[in-house]
Amino acid sequence: MISFLYGLALVALLTAPAVWAVRFARRQRGGAVLLTSFLLIFGLDTAITPPPPPQIELVRKQARDDEPKG
Repeated sequence: MISFLYGLALVALLTAPAVWAVRFARRQRGGAVLLTSFLLIFGLDTAITPPPPPQIELVRKQARDDEPKG
């Protein structure tokens, strides 16, 4: 229940800046593109790991590896 209240408070706190950001992006498209570009450029050093393969692929690979060669 406490985490829900924290989340609700966070949403209420960030609503005004979000509305301002949307209005700013509509009026100043160039500035919004510039800010988005900075966020994209400086966020590129974040490592993105690919998701693990589905479990069925691992089962099939294991079955292929267990088959006798010959």
